[in-house]
Amino acid sequence: MDLLPDTLSKSIYVFDGREKSLLPDWAASLIWLGAWCRSCRLHGKRLIVFAVIPTRELAAAFASLGCLIAGASNFEDVLSWSTFKKLPAGRGVFWSSKNGTKSYGGNIVGFKESGGSEFIVVDVTKASKRSEKGTRREISQNYFDEYRFTEEKPPTAPRSASFHAAACSLNNLVENLNPKWIWSDGAEGLLITQVVAFESAIAGISLSIAGRNPIALSDLLCLERNTVQSHAKLRIDHPKGSVSGKFPIVILDGARAFMAHEHLTAGSNMLVILDRSEFQQGIHDEVMQLRSISSDCQNLKPDWIMPNLLSPGFELAGYWVDE
Repeated sequence: MDLLPDTLSKSIYVFDGREKSLLPDWAASLIWLGAWCRSCRLHGKRLIVFAVIPTRELAAAFASLGCLIAGASNFEDVLSWSTFKKLPAGRGVFWSSKNGTKSYGGNIVGFKESGGSEFIVVDVTKASKRSEKGTRREISQNYFDEYRFTEEKPPTAPRSASFHAAACSLNNLVENLNPKWIWSDGAEGLLITQVVAFESAIAGISLSIAGRNPIALSDLLCLERNTVQSHAKLRIDHPKGSVSGKFPIVILDGARAFMAHEHLTAGSNMLVILDRSEFQQGIHDEVMQLRSISSDCQNLKPDWIMPNLLSPGFELAGYWVDE
């Protein structure tokens, strides 16, 4: 399924209390924009986009949804063993059996070779059975795929159910969605916003995608604070909160959030969402500075060209700059 705003508007229903309506054009445009900004990844470059719109209430939520859709579309299942071999001793990890009957938490001791096989050595600090807590385990590479290892704490049963529901809904927007994506480590983006106001704005709003049962927008976004190690597909924090971590994209919701851009890790794409009243001289000066150092990238994919199909009232400026 394509993510053009016109298609999205016909495929998604919004439930707000007792009201049911088709997804508005402006919301569909923001989903498309968030997906576009997340998808445009170029080695050695970062894409910085400013979106000035009539009002940004709920704008970041729909742009974040687009970010998740793009992340799910671009997901590649990597070899977990090689990833874990690079983790330092002392790093905390979590793992569970594939059937979900056993779960553990522990710290990496190291990796070793024995009898022609490689092993990950971990000290068990948490276990389903108390008798296993405090033990040391050696897990062979040959049996590694029988477990699901993560650096993030697995979600609780209720949270797992909401993640599963989110994946089922997004499956109608993502062609051949890999079921491993929703459970894979790493968030698709970081949202910097006024957290309390954001949570209040999306409370009570649910979406029905392609006729599926409505799911709360908060559940669909798979949110977690950026300071919490628990599993999430979208991290969120306030402008003076944590901006640490590597993310494909950072969404800065409002002028206050924009002030955090200097502290972001280099390499992340950036989407700045502002309403018209927030586009003041200071931000305009930042935009002009970016314009002066931006470059024209050659051989871009056709769908990476700056869009011109968004809802009326949207003003966009995008720049490719060196990381």
